[in-house]
Amino acid sequence: MSDNLPDFRPVRTSSGVAAILTMLALGAIFLTGPAPLLAQDTPKFIIDEDCQAFDIAPDNSIVYAVSHIKGVKRLVIEHDDIWVASGPGKARKIVEAEKFMPIPPPQGFRVDSLAWSPDSQHIAMNITLQLAPPGWDAKNNKKKGDLDDSENEPPLAGIGGGRALALLDADGHEIKVAGSKTRFIEGALNGTWLADGASVVYLTGGPPYTITRVRPSDGQTTQLFGGHTFNMVIWDAKRNRAFAVGDNLSLHGHLTLVQLDLLRETVTEVSEIDNYQSSLSLSPSGTKIGYFEDGDTIDVIDLLHPTDKPVRVRAGFGRFGWSRDEKHVLLKRGADDRSNILMWVGLYDGTFASILHDLQFHDFQIAPDGQTIAVTIPGKRVLKVYALQ
Repeated sequence: MSDNLPDFRPVRTSSGVAAILTMLALGAIFLTGPAPLLAQDTPKFIIDEDCQAFDIAPDNSIVYAVSHIKGVKRLVIEHDDIWVASGPGKARKIVEAEKFMPIPPPQGFRVDSLAWSPDSQHIAMNITLQLAPPGWDAKNNKKKGDLDDSENEPPLAGIGGGRALALLDADGHEIKVAGSKTRFIEGALNGTWLADGASVVYLTGGPPYTITRVRPSDGQTTQLFGGHTFNMVIWDAKRNRAFAVGDNLSLHGHLTLVQLDLLRETVTEVSEIDNYQSSLSLSPSGTKIGYFEDGDTIDVIDLLHPTDKPVRVRAGFGRFGWSRDEKHVLLKRGADDRSNILMWVGLYDGTFASILHDLQFHDFQIAPDGQTIAVTIPGKRVLKVYALQ
């Protein structure tokens, strides 16, 4: 018998009963093979705030935005405070909204996403600016023509002032781009710091998108890759690279997955792909990349062997993160802004296993080291951190 299996010897049984017992025992062993990481039932800590956006740093610090709605006369403005938590009872406010963007003038901002730098020392804060509605008298802080603030008048919401990127250090000090005529990088989307600690990349337009790199210290700004556009881009900031999908990158005009060196500005074709739907995602080791090729199927390409046939799993559309062993992905099915359960999907064995008692969550993120998961609950987005074991 194999050294990897126990030696089952029947004792005082007939040969038929012994055979049955042996088969049952062997079956139990094969059914209890390696399983995806489960989340502990008790959270390591809870952030009892309305966390609209968050990100986990390589050192496991969590930066998060807490939304505040402020009424100014009849104008409704959103301001977001920024906090950093490094563990239970270890949260500190690094950006106070009232000081970051004082009123008057009547303006606000909403944090759309946050991104730590690879060294956990800088933060890229992607925001939507909020301006006063048309006809607002900024000098007197009221709507033009208003003689009073009647309670019968409905409140006025601010209007979108466009997307922008604000740069911070880990203590919340704002980092300005040298020589810029504007406070923020206006029109920027999905910005992040690179591993060199000096460069920031971001998207504009889109989709399709163009990629721009800026060095805040001297203001040097470069539109990368000769103005090529990309249907989807994800950053691999710790390796100073990105991956992108586009249809104008191949000589034959096929839909192509490419690797982009963001410092040397080189493009390497990974693979032509038949179709791309959404959710481009890189594994922790940077050796596998997955995406939904349609509304139901996840394709996974091995970047070390890109010519091999992709692993293909029918899982149902959604967004996913990776397990430490990179043999499973954690999937939240449905639209990204809708709550749902979290489910491990086996990429190579076709298994499905939900976690945290099938409770629904609005958002989730697995820490870079794969040892914890942070989730926000529906409604007031209280943030909970669980150990993965």
